[in-house]
Formats: sequence, C-alpha cells, structure tokens
Amino acid sequence: RAGSRADDSAPEMSLENALKILGLSEGASFEEIVRAKNSIVASLKDDQRAISQAEAAYDMLLMQSLSRRRSGKVVNSGIRYADVKPVEKPSGKLKWVSVEAPTSSEVGLHGGVYGALIVLTYLNGAFSSASADVPGLILAVSFGASMYLMTKRNVRLGKATVITIGGLVAGAAIGSAVESWLQVDIVPFMGVHSPAAVVAEFIIFSQFIASLWLR
Repeated sequence: RAGSRADDSAPEMSLENALKILGLSEGASFEEIVRAKNSIVASLKDDQRAISQAEAAYDMLLMQSLSRRRSGKVVNSGIRYADVKPVEKPSGKLKWVSVEAPTSSEVGLHGGVYGALIVLTYLNGAFSSASADVPGLILAVSFGASMYLMTKRNVRLGKATVITIGGLVAGAAIGSAVESWLQVDIVPFMGVHSPAAVVAEFIIFSQFIASLWLR
C-alpha cells in the first residue's frame, strides 16, 4: 500500500521535467534527444531509477514529436522516429570513372580482339628490322576497338575517348620504361628487336584493361 501511495503521489512526466532530466531545451532535435538519453543510460548503469526516469523523459519527448508530426508542425519529414537517423540523400555527384567487373562474354570478346592485336604486334616486331616502326594501322585498330567496345558497354563517347587516351598514355609510359631497360634493339627479347613493338604491346594491353574494367 505504501508503494501504491508513493506511485500515486509521484508527479506525472511533463514536458518541462523531461527536458530537465535529459538536459535539453525545448525544440531539441531528434538526434539531440537520442544522444542525451543514450548518454544518461550509459553513465547510470546501476541506477535503475534514474534510467527509468531517462526512459520516461525520452518517451515523453518522442510522443510530443509524433504529435507535432501528426499536426503538421514537423518540417523535417525525413525523420520518422527518434531512434532512426535521417536518410542521407545522394549528393548527385557521381564518380566520373568507375571500376566495374566485366562479364564472361565481355572478357571473351575483348580478349579475342586485343589478343589478335598483340599477336600481330609481336609478329611485326619479330620479323621486321630494329628500326622499323609498328604499323599505325595496328594502333589505330586498338584505339578504335577500345572506343567501340566501351560504347557497347553504355559508356558515353566522350568518356570512352578520354579513357582510351588515358590507356594509351599509360601504356606508352610503361612500355617506354620497360624498353629502355630491355634495349631490344641491342639484345632482342623473345625474338623481338623493335623498340616500337615493345611500346605498342604495352599500349594495346593497357587499352585492353581500360576498356574492359573502366566505365
């Protein structure tokens, strides 16, 4: 009976008491309410009475927020409950170039086209003089193939052009560095004695990777 009388005499949780218990001011945001409640509960693990008061204050402020929502007074409709953080909308800024794993059919198609070009370049470098340049037709076909295969993967023409040029530049830089180390015009490597063929091989391989994985 004494406990019952104590419960009956306990004041009901009011908005002012709820704000005071959680240490908040009127108009506090959902995140502030949740943060205040969690902080109090974490710091008073052994004080069940204080935790119960914090929970009651939290419920009071939550009910008030829901009531304000029903009456149309809540402006931020991105938040439905206090425990749910607002959903961040996409900024609209997409990555200009992304990496996407190719399908098996794309690997087969790209591999067949660029594999043939690599073989042709090797044969040209192995059976031509050291001073001979790789036919421009092979590199032109490689460039065109990269453009075509990327647009086939729904890559815009402008982006496909930039990616293809990037692959060409990267391949030329790596190929030139490797060729200067090998010096195939002095000591042929795997039968290739044309420096231009070595550089061209890296250009073609670089365009193969770029057209297959980037979009």
